[in-house]
Amino acid sequence: MVVPIRSLRTAKSRLRVSGAMRSQLALAFFLDTIAALEGCTEVERIVVVSRDATIQAWVRGRCDIVPDGETGLPAAIDCGIERLRRIRHSGPVAVVLPDLPYATADAVDMLFDSAREHLRAFLADATGTGTTCVTAASTDAVVHRFGPNSASAHAEAGLAALDAPVPNLRNDVDELADLRRPRAHRVGDATSMVLNRWRVPV
Repeated sequence: MVVPIRSLRTAKSRLRVSGAMRSQLALAFFLDTIAALEGCTEVERIVVVSRDATIQAWVRGRCDIVPDGETGLPAAIDCGIERLRRIRHSGPVAVVLPDLPYATADAVDMLFDSAREHLRAFLADATGTGTTCVTAASTDAVVHRFGPNSASAHAEAGLAALDAPVPNLRNDVDELADLRRPRAHRVGDATSMVLNRWRVPV
Protein backbone atom coordinates (compact mmCIF):
# COMPACT_ATOMS: atom_id res chain seq x y z
CA MET A 1 0.00 0.00 0.00
CA VAL A 2 1.14 3.52 -0.77
CA VAL A 3 -0.68 6.33 1.04
CA PRO A 4 0.48 9.85 0.12
CA ILE A 5 -0.61 12.74 2.33
CA ARG A 6 0.17 16.45 2.19
CA SER A 7 1.39 18.47 5.13
CA LEU A 8 -1.37 19.12 7.66
CA ARG A 9 -0.80 22.83 7.14
CA THR A 10 -2.13 22.61 3.59
CA ALA A 11 -4.17 19.37 3.47
CA LYS A 12 -7.92 19.45 2.75
CA SER A 13 -7.89 23.12 1.77
CA ARG A 14 -11.46 22.88 0.44
CA LEU A 15 -12.83 22.29 3.93
CA ARG A 16 -14.31 25.68 4.85
CA VAL A 17 -13.45 25.50 8.53
CA SER A 18 -10.83 26.99 10.84
CA GLY A 19 -7.21 26.04 10.24
CA ALA A 20 -7.02 24.03 13.46
CA MET A 21 -10.16 22.05 12.69
CA ARG A 22 -9.12 21.46 9.10
CA SER A 23 -5.75 20.04 10.17
CA GLN A 24 -7.39 17.83 12.79
CA LEU A 25 -9.91 16.49 10.29
CA ALA A 26 -7.23 15.83 7.68
CA LEU A 27 -5.24 13.86 10.25
CA ALA A 28 -8.35 11.99 11.42
CA PHE A 29 -9.38 11.02 7.86
CA PHE A 30 -5.85 9.72 7.31
CA LEU A 31 -5.76 7.76 10.57
CA ASP A 32 -9.12 6.12 9.84
CA THR A 33 -7.86 5.18 6.38
CA ILE A 34 -4.70 3.67 7.88
CA ALA A 35 -6.72 1.78 10.53
CA ALA A 36 -8.81 0.14 7.81
CA LEU A 37 -5.69 -0.87 5.89
CA GLU A 38 -4.04 -2.25 9.03
CA GLY A 39 -7.04 -4.47 9.67
CA CYS A 40 -7.10 -5.82 6.13
CA THR A 41 -5.83 -9.36 5.60
CA GLU A 42 -4.57 -8.44 2.12
CA VAL A 43 -2.16 -5.71 3.22
CA GLU A 44 1.43 -6.70 3.93
CA ARG A 45 3.08 -3.27 4.13
CA ILE A 46 1.88 0.35 4.24
CA VAL A 47 4.14 3.08 2.89
CA VAL A 48 3.13 6.55 4.03
CA VAL A 49 4.59 9.36 1.95
CA SER A 50 4.80 12.59 3.94
CA ARG A 51 7.34 14.99 5.39
CA ASP A 52 4.91 16.23 8.04
CA ALA A 53 6.34 15.54 11.51
CA THR A 54 2.93 15.09 13.12
CA ILE A 55 1.84 12.53 10.55
CA GLN A 56 5.13 10.70 10.86
CA ALA A 57 4.81 10.57 14.67
CA TRP A 58 1.36 9.01 14.48
CA VAL A 59 2.39 6.13 12.19
CA ARG A 60 6.01 5.57 13.22
CA GLY A 61 6.44 1.88 14.02
CA ARG A 62 3.22 1.05 12.19
CA CYS A 63 4.06 2.05 8.63
CA ASP A 64 7.10 2.69 6.46
CA ILE A 65 7.61 6.46 6.24
CA VAL A 66 9.00 8.14 3.14
CA PRO A 67 9.52 11.92 3.32
CA ASP A 68 8.84 13.67 0.03
CA GLY A 69 9.54 17.10 -1.38
CA GLU A 70 5.90 18.30 -1.23
CA THR A 71 6.01 18.82 -4.99
CA GLY A 72 2.62 17.32 -5.69
CA LEU A 73 0.62 14.11 -5.55
CA PRO A 74 2.16 12.35 -8.59
CA ALA A 75 5.68 12.85 -7.24
CA ALA A 76 4.63 11.66 -3.77
CA ILE A 77 3.13 8.48 -5.23
CA ASP A 78 6.28 7.86 -7.25
CA CYS A 79 8.34 8.19 -4.03
CA GLY A 80 6.23 5.49 -2.40
CA ILE A 81 6.47 3.16 -5.40
CA GLU A 82 10.23 3.65 -5.48
CA ARG A 83 10.45 2.59 -1.83
CA LEU A 84 8.64 -0.64 -2.69
CA ARG A 85 11.05 -1.25 -5.55
CA ARG A 86 14.07 -0.68 -3.30
CA ILE A 87 12.88 -3.29 -0.82
CA ARG A 88 12.17 -5.64 -3.75
CA HIS A 89 8.45 -5.89 -3.14
CA SER A 90 7.23 -8.38 -5.73
CA GLY A 91 3.50 -8.52 -5.07
CA PRO A 92 0.51 -6.38 -5.98
CA VAL A 93 0.49 -2.66 -5.23
CA ALA A 94 -2.27 -0.19 -4.43
CA VAL A 95 -2.29 3.57 -4.00
CA VAL A 96 -5.01 4.81 -1.67
CA LEU A 97 -5.79 8.46 -0.99
CA PRO A 98 -5.81 9.45 2.70
CA ASP A 99 -9.30 10.92 3.01
CA LEU A 100 -11.51 7.85 3.44
CA PRO A 101 -13.00 8.15 6.95
CA TYR A 102 -15.70 5.58 6.12
CA ALA A 103 -13.18 2.90 5.12
CA THR A 104 -13.33 -0.54 6.75
CA ALA A 105 -10.97 -3.48 6.60
CA ASP A 106 -13.66 -5.74 5.12
CA ALA A 107 -14.25 -3.28 2.30
CA VAL A 108 -10.53 -3.07 1.53
CA ASP A 109 -10.31 -6.88 1.41
CA MET A 110 -13.28 -6.96 -0.98
CA LEU A 111 -11.70 -4.29 -3.17
CA PHE A 112 -8.40 -6.13 -3.47
CA ASP A 113 -10.14 -9.41 -4.16
CA SER A 114 -11.85 -7.73 -7.12
CA ALA A 115 -8.60 -6.10 -8.26
CA ARG A 116 -6.81 -9.47 -8.57
CA GLU A 117 -8.49 -10.01 -11.92
CA HIS A 118 -6.75 -7.00 -13.50
CA LEU A 119 -3.21 -5.92 -14.32
CA ARG A 120 -4.21 -2.34 -13.49
CA ALA A 121 -7.45 -1.01 -12.04
CA PHE A 122 -9.01 1.97 -10.31
CA LEU A 123 -11.90 2.70 -7.99
CA ALA A 124 -13.97 5.76 -8.90
CA ASP A 125 -15.28 7.98 -6.14
CA ALA A 126 -18.97 8.44 -5.35
CA THR A 127 -19.34 11.18 -7.98
CA GLY A 128 -17.91 8.95 -10.69
CA THR A 129 -15.41 11.62 -11.73
CA GLY A 130 -12.62 11.21 -9.16
CA THR A 131 -10.58 8.24 -7.98
CA THR A 132 -9.89 6.97 -4.47
CA CYS A 133 -7.62 4.03 -5.27
CA VAL A 134 -5.55 2.50 -8.04
CA THR A 135 -4.17 -1.03 -8.05
CA ALA A 136 -1.55 -2.89 -10.04
CA ALA A 137 -0.18 -6.42 -10.21
CA SER A 138 3.37 -5.16 -9.51
CA THR A 139 5.38 -1.99 -9.00
CA ASP A 140 6.29 -2.00 -12.70
CA ALA A 141 2.62 -2.04 -13.67
CA VAL A 142 1.55 0.98 -11.60
CA VAL A 143 -0.11 3.79 -13.57
CA HIS A 144 -1.69 6.76 -11.81
CA ARG A 145 -3.49 9.81 -13.15
CA PHE A 146 -4.87 11.47 -10.02
CA GLY A 147 -6.20 14.98 -10.44
CA PRO A 148 -9.30 16.60 -12.00
CA ASN A 149 -11.52 14.07 -13.78
CA SER A 150 -9.13 11.30 -12.78
CA ALA A 151 -11.67 8.52 -13.32
CA SER A 152 -11.81 9.20 -17.06
CA ALA A 153 -8.04 9.76 -17.12
CA HIS A 154 -7.45 6.36 -15.52
CA ALA A 155 -9.88 4.67 -17.92
CA GLU A 156 -8.16 6.32 -20.89
CA ALA A 157 -4.80 5.07 -19.55
CA GLY A 158 -6.09 1.50 -19.73
CA LEU A 159 -7.00 0.86 -16.10
CA ALA A 160 -10.08 -1.28 -15.49
CA ALA A 161 -12.90 0.32 -13.50
CA LEU A 162 -13.57 -1.79 -10.39
CA ASP A 163 -17.23 -2.41 -9.64
CA ALA A 164 -16.82 -3.93 -6.16
CA PRO A 165 -19.76 -2.97 -3.88
CA VAL A 166 -17.67 -0.83 -1.52
CA PRO A 167 -19.43 2.56 -1.24
CA ASN A 168 -17.51 3.37 1.94
CA LEU A 169 -14.28 3.37 -0.10
CA ARG A 170 -15.78 5.67 -2.71
CA ASN A 171 -16.84 8.32 -0.20
CA ASP A 172 -13.82 10.57 0.06
CA VAL A 173 -14.24 13.88 1.86
CA ASP A 174 -13.27 17.16 0.22
CA GLU A 175 -15.92 19.43 1.75
CA LEU A 176 -17.73 19.41 5.08
CA ALA A 177 -20.96 18.71 3.21
CA ASP A 178 -19.52 15.33 2.21
CA LEU A 179 -19.80 14.30 5.86
CA ARG A 180 -23.42 15.42 6.08
CA ARG A 181 -24.84 13.33 3.27
CA PRO A 182 -26.72 10.18 4.32
CA ARG A 183 -24.36 7.22 4.51
CA ALA A 184 -24.86 3.52 5.10
CA HIS A 185 -21.65 3.47 7.12
CA ARG A 186 -20.37 5.47 10.06
CA VAL A 187 -17.13 7.42 10.10
CA GLY A 188 -14.12 5.93 11.83
CA ASP A 189 -13.18 6.55 15.44
CA ALA A 190 -10.60 9.26 14.78
CA THR A 191 -12.96 11.32 12.63
CA SER A 192 -15.81 10.83 15.07
CA MET A 193 -13.65 12.17 17.92
CA VAL A 194 -12.75 15.33 16.00
CA LEU A 195 -16.35 15.99 14.96
CA ASN A 196 -17.49 15.57 18.55
CA ARG A 197 -14.68 17.84 19.80
CA TRP A 198 -15.80 20.61 17.46
CA ARG A 199 -19.50 19.79 17.97
CA VAL A 200 -20.11 19.30 14.28
CA PRO A 201 -23.46 17.62 13.56
CA VAL A 202 -23.33 14.97 10.84
